[in-house]
Amino acid sequence: MRKGNLQAWMIGTGALLAASAMLLAACSYSAPTPAPTTSSASLEAESAAGVTSSSPAIAPVNDKRDIRCYYRADLTTTYPVKADPKVIMPPYLSTGIMMAGFDAKNNPNPGDPNAGMQQITDPINQCGGLWDMGSMNPQGITDDLIPAGFVRTTPTADPGKSSANGRPSDKYGNPLGGAAGTNKLIGQYVPQLTACVVDNSVAVIPGGPEICAHLGIPSLEQ
Repeated sequence: MRKGNLQAWMIGTGALLAASAMLLAACSYSAPTPAPTTSSASLEAESAAGVTSSSPAIAPVNDKRDIRCYYRADLTTTYPVKADPKVIMPPYLSTGIMMAGFDAKNNPNPGDPNAGMQQITDPINQCGGLWDMGSMNPQGITDDLIPAGFVRTTPTADPGKSSANGRPSDKYGNPLGGAAGTNKLIGQYVPQLTACVVDNSVAVIPGGPEICAHLGIPSLEQ
């Protein structure tokens, strides 16, 4: 090979090797690691727990005349009445207190379904009374919430066993639903109850303070 041709061949080969090196470097480049994001598994877990970022933690309810006492920490399950399966019980029992002397025939607000009812200042105590009377366990639908070994107590008006608001309570500290000795069902199990908000109504649900968030609903503003 002539000297001129040899030099040209060496220059061409060097350029080819340099181009190959540049191409290899480009192919081996890796993009920066993206910032961590919430995994789909985490989002699914939050969804299953009923936790949503759009749900406010606390919400007020201006009209507290009609209180919903939920049978369970379940906002949707309904219950057919055994005696007549066509009749369906909703997930909650509504409760309230009528004003003394209210004249329904001369109701000034006939379009108000809660006309004549008082504002409830203690929704948990209101629903606790229904649990204590056994009204929250129709057909045994909440039997599984009752602890093993629970013994129903008889009513007592002993001031030493009164609740904070002055109403008599049983030996477990559960509020009695009426005057002592007037209802044989008084003394039934009362679970821990928490006031939440559902459909702009007070919803008292079995469970601790975290139950509202687990169901994806706000707690009641005190």
